[in-house]
Amino acid sequence: MPLSHSKHAVLFGGAGFIGSYLINALSRGGWTMTVVTKHPHRHRSLLVIPSLKMVETGDLSSDYIGSLISESDTVVNLIGILNQSRIDTFAEIHASLPGRIAEACLQRNARRLVNISALGSDVNAPSQYLKSRAQGEQAVQSVIEKGLECTIIRPSIVFGPGDSFSRMFHQMLSMSPVLFPLILPKVRVQPVYVGDVVRCIAHAIDVKFTDQGKFDVAGPEIFTLREFVSLVDRFGGMRHKIVGLSPGLSKLLASFAQFAPGKPLTPDNLRSLQASVAIGEGMPEPYGVQPTRFESVAGEWLSPQIDKFDQFRTQAGR
Repeated sequence: MPLSHSKHAVLFGGAGFIGSYLINALSRGGWTMTVVTKHPHRHRSLLVIPSLKMVETGDLSSDYIGSLISESDTVVNLIGILNQSRIDTFAEIHASLPGRIAEACLQRNARRLVNISALGSDVNAPSQYLKSRAQGEQAVQSVIEKGLECTIIRPSIVFGPGDSFSRMFHQMLSMSPVLFPLILPKVRVQPVYVGDVVRCIAHAIDVKFTDQGKFDVAGPEIFTLREFVSLVDRFGGMRHKIVGLSPGLSKLLASFAQFAPGKPLTPDNLRSLQASVAIGEGMPEPYGVQPTRFESVAGEWLSPQIDKFDQFRTQAGR
């Protein structure tokens, strides 16, 4: 799908996992971009793209957001966190910020906003992560009702070179002996390929494919978590015996793991997984994206024979 030319997009959180792929798709389509990121110095490699400018997030007040998008046609909000901290809370990042960005887009006459949320977002969800995502969607929806052109995209767990989900299990498997204890083995997941998510975002950005509304985006296959981790194990060249833990033991493990470096698992992560979100259909019908099967691409980043720099080449579209 060709992207419109001579356009400028502001990407909030654009240096993250999905954003890095979106940057390359937009660059190939003739867009210029302002990437708003918390740590610009960590992403200097992106500056080789001549059409890209990087700025620090700052305090993301309404006035600052307005100044960032003052000359933009299109805005994409990709900012999200899996775990909250004292500074970056779900209430601020997921519930409040999307509404401020949407309001600024309306006030500054931005042509288009695409807001990235999460599959399973619901104000009655069991986890604070999913509840806060739903609150952010509600805030954006209230601005849509004032006349803002906006699409809300709700992807499932996203996989691909550089992802956190399959990579986390790959790392844990590589450090484990023959037996691998697995939380919530019967939970169902419907992961989606990062390239497919980016194609959906690109469709939502392009004026020829503009759709208002909320779209769930998932892959073509539904796995139990045990099945998914078994695939990660196989593609990683390992042969573990996966031992499923009961909900009680899974909860106990999460209560300890939340204090480990990097917080590999928290009780709130566990509650999000327990929501067991699988939608059956994978892609929004108007977008015509053929979803990618996990097994058709997993070897690109999980295989032990893969060059460690290949994931960066994939992100760069080379």
